[in-house]
Amino acid sequence: MPRLLPDLTPVTTQFDRAVDAEAQHQPLPHVVPVTERDLAHLPAPVARYLRRAGVVGRPRVHNFVVEMDAELSRGPGQPWMHTPVLQVSFVDHPARLFLLRTTMHGLPVSGLHSYSDEGASMHIRLLSLLHLVDADGDAFARAETVTVLNDFCVLAPAVLIDERFVWHPINAHEARVTFHNGARVVSASLRFNDDGDLIDFSSDDRHALPGDGDVWTTPLRAYHEFGVARLASEGDAVWHYTDRPAWTYGKFHIRSVRYNVPAPELPHAKALAEGHATS
Repeated sequence: MPRLLPDLTPVTTQFDRAVDAEAQHQPLPHVVPVTERDLAHLPAPVARYLRRAGVVGRPRVHNFVVEMDAELSRGPGQPWMHTPVLQVSFVDHPARLFLLRTTMHGLPVSGLHSYSDEGASMHIRLLSLLHLVDADGDAFARAETVTVLNDFCVLAPAVLIDERFVWHPINAHEARVTFHNGARVVSASLRFNDDGDLIDFSSDDRHALPGDGDVWTTPLRAYHEFGVARLASEGDAVWHYTDRPAWTYGKFHIRSVRYNVPAPELPHAKALAEGHATS
């Protein structure tokens, strides 16, 4: 059942404060381009994917802002909820702020997923007051580290040259990666098609909440140009179980991706209400 908690700070306010705090916490970016030498240590399919994404010759990524439309389901057979999403991510000190706004039974629902050096949390609120979901803790932070890794692979592949990623070749179409973010260490397998595009991401390190499956995958499709980058524009979030059919709980359509956004131009929550990510 929903709980009324003492902290009534709207998640939109939390989002704005977190964006500003993270922008101050990050080091000053250096405009250094990605070179072929930076790709030399990568497994062949990963290096090919980065080339197709257009990262060579472009500046290394320090932050990125994503606008997307999402469909979310609370359970198998449950109706889909439609929501716009605004996401601000930072790379040097990995942080992710994912804000959504939808309705449930005609009532407004807002949600914020936060990830930073301090930990991770998820807050879903009805009418800005009733807490439908509150999640945090070490297990949740580790699970969200997988989400951050997925974001880097799918939305900002230039980041994958960093030494925090340890690569393990598998074959011409697959590779495995281990992401070290301080004490949080997670792994995933990446699968590529014959053209060299990333078509699936799979990890068994993401389960943290009741109902989570054994393996989490994000099949990808519909590659398009987003400014300087060529990325998948559509993807799903799928839980796989050992004792029941797989469940697709999220469908995402990317509308825009921007890289290395100056701190004064980082969007705040009002951009979600306005339908475009402007500060």
